[in-house]
Amino acid sequence: MKGMTMTSKPGLLARMLGRGSRAPVVASLAAAVLNQPLLVQPTIGEALVGGYLEGKVSSDDSVLKADRFEVSGSDEQPVGVAQNLIGVINLSGAMVNRPMPGASGPGPVSYAAVRDTFDELLNDDAVTSIILRLDTPGGMASGCFDLVDHIFEARGRKPMYALVDDHAYSAGFALASACDEIWISRTGGVGSVGVVCYHHDWSGNNAQIGLKVTPLFAGARKVDFNPNFPLSEEAHAEAMADLEDMRTLFVDTVARNLGMDAETVRATEAGCYRGQTAVAVGFATRLGTWHDLIAHVSASEAAAPLAPGDPDPDEDQEATATPQVPDASPTPPAAVVENAAAELAAAVACSDLPPALAVAVLRRPPQAGEPAACAIEYAAAVQDACAAALRGDDTLAASFIEKNTDLDTVRAQLLSMKAEEGRNTQVITAHPASMADQRAADVKAQLNPNHIYKQRGN
Repeated sequence: MKGMTMTSKPGLLARMLGRGSRAPVVASLAAAVLNQPLLVQPTIGEALVGGYLEGKVSSDDSVLKADRFEVSGSDEQPVGVAQNLIGVINLSGAMVNRPMPGASGPGPVSYAAVRDTFDELLNDDAVTSIILRLDTPGGMASGCFDLVDHIFEARGRKPMYALVDDHAYSAGFALASACDEIWISRTGGVGSVGVVCYHHDWSGNNAQIGLKVTPLFAGARKVDFNPNFPLSEEAHAEAMADLEDMRTLFVDTVARNLGMDAETVRATEAGCYRGQTAVAVGFATRLGTWHDLIAHVSASEAAAPLAPGDPDPDEDQEATATPQVPDASPTPPAAVVENAAAELAAAVACSDLPPALAVAVLRRPPQAGEPAACAIEYAAAVQDACAAALRGDDTLAASFIEKNTDLDTVRAQLLSMKAEEGRNTQVITAHPASMADQRAADVKAQLNPNHIYKQRGN
């Protein structure tokens, strides 16, 4: 038993509670995240969840803070009792359904706390606008959509903005989509409209330490997902069906909130988008920083809020007030890009392109001076070329489109791929089997007791 790492199991980590001011809220969090649907961006979310479970992240690393700022103020200093305030909810870190207090403090940010803070600002007559400032990889599925619906239903009472700096993935993006506008920094990220679930199989570790677990149960499905046993095929199928249902709920919610087609949202396949690409795809309203948004809200407090994809009323007012003089005031480059992206998005929505190709067109690098109709024609031509080469899978066509590969190169690569398949079929079939046999032999040799003793120096 010497040298065993006891921090690998949340049940053992729970013993850390009360042993230090920064001990994590391990037991309750482990029960919440294992074998439960999660709305998290994998790379960041998995690391954060693992950090909580292993005691490397404490509740001090998750922050929920509400501030009030004067609309006309030029700095970020909170004020006392005043009229015309901007209410700001600063949400950082992973999210859970209900509060999980423990020895280390309040625990991760909870949807319940976000709702209470949101309602406080919504019912405060001095607060004229609400900003949800997000930096989160997501969190639990449980409780997320109830909060999203609650925020969405409050639209129209006060302007509500989501500011993404630096990322709002999965559950965080669901919250952002409920607001009237989504502002995103150039390096900010949104998306990951998908669901993930983790089953920890400790049976191999149990066998190594000589631990045998015998389940005594009534009901064939009673011990499904128990971490002491491998996941059965039936339990795996049930979990996948549940995740797909949850994904449909997520897709439909985002599509409703952003005014997008559900199949277009689904076609993103939980992809993540940054900056201008997020705007082009329809997952954000516009680029902007904290200071940009504060200036916008201060200058247009009385203006009606935008929904993602709607035209900017500020630009409409300027067009009405200023006579149209050819070449008198050239359009700023940023505005040109934004208008072109909106035109392209509208054209894609009206096209017959499959969802995967529609998303690829929106992710394709902007082409200066190219009409939206030409972009649609280009995508259709790539699709036809792939189909003619008996490669009708939209994934390959989408890859060509996103990289803006010209048609001649597309055709040349397709022909090359067909020729390469014909030459190498036998080699590709035989080679992996040989490598697999070699790897199996190596593993068997390493497990030989004589080899193990020799390595130990016995």
